[in-house]
Amino acid sequence: MFTSAELILGDRTPPKLRIWDFEDRTGSPPLYVSKTATEADFNASTFYTLIPPGEDVQTAALGTAIRQEGSGAAVGATTYAENEGQGGPVWGLNSIAVTYNGHPAVGMEVNGFNYSDKFALVRGLEIINGGSAPTEVGLSVMTSNAQPAGKPRYGIVLGGPEFGYSEHAPASRAGIVIDAVDSGEALRIAAGNFITLDGADGRIRMRYNPDEKQIEFFNGERLAHAIPME
Repeated sequence: MFTSAELILGDRTPPKLRIWDFEDRTGSPPLYVSKTATEADFNASTFYTLIPPGEDVQTAALGTAIRQEGSGAAVGATTYAENEGQGGPVWGLNSIAVTYNGHPAVGMEVNGFNYSDKFALVRGLEIINGGSAPTEVGLSVMTSNAQPAGKPRYGIVLGGPEFGYSEHAPASRAGIVIDAVDSGEALRIAAGNFITLDGADGRIRMRYNPDEKQIEFFNGERLAHAIPME
């Protein structure tokens, strides 16, 4: 099935990994394995997998697998980028998923499991920021340029049955926990936006009305109570 596979290793050579009838759609897709493999026409290190028409596979991907039965830490994959020159931004990982056939596209899926009978902390996604300059945002969710239809319906969802996921709740103690914040401002929303208190029904809501300068409680469209803030 691997009709065209080539892996070249060595100094001053253009290493490539080609799987399943490789067709070059990226210009020159090399796999760099040497500090001296720096030919001018190689701009990015690329793994590329093409599943030919008529071939059926369960998962088409470039993958790594680690099984560890000794001591130490096991890392399935590490991605790293560093810039000491005059280049632009650095992405440690840039994950993109695109479909053209109506099927779902998942930019990144993160799973953490503990199958032992002992206590262990499992973190699905852990974000660690640091450096000599202030970190602007720990987690940022941005709208794509104009697709799909300009913006997503929801920014962040703790998915449960309402969104088609399994029947159990996404958390057992708290949906979102905010620990110590230097300024003391644990949560900020734009004036005029509602906080909904009854889930999908969306009838029991509260907001701050900047025009009337009051906190308002709604039952449906009816203003049930208001607290002046002047």
